[in-house]
Amino acid sequence: MIGRLFANRYGGTVLGVILVLIGIFGFDSNKVMCGGQTMKPGDSCVEISKGNSTTRSYEEEKSRDHLYRYGSIGVGTLMFVIGAALIIKRHAGGSLPAQPAAATGGGKPQPEAQYPPS
Repeated sequence: MIGRLFANRYGGTVLGVILVLIGIFGFDSNKVMCGGQTMKPGDSCVEISKGNSTTRSYEEEKSRDHLYRYGSIGVGTLMFVIGAALIIKRHAGGSLPAQPAAATGGGKPQPEAQYPPS
């Protein structure tokens, strides 16, 4: 479902807006979180995944949060701009008037227009 939403220009635009909003409001720059717990300077965060453990300090976790925040804002903005450009291109391109066919004059060469007329 996410793949279909992402492939659609409207869905990509909406998803871009959502990512920007998550980046702005979803990450509180004053709180550093680890597993739903607020960290304080000097704390360590231990993450266990697939039998492997990773330990990060408060500063590393804060840096990681900033990376996710600005990454979310950047990717969301890019998705929004590309999606909006595709939407505008589609709607603006379809409304151009048709060009009239040029008259050939039965194969005879046409005289060139002169200014001022002689």
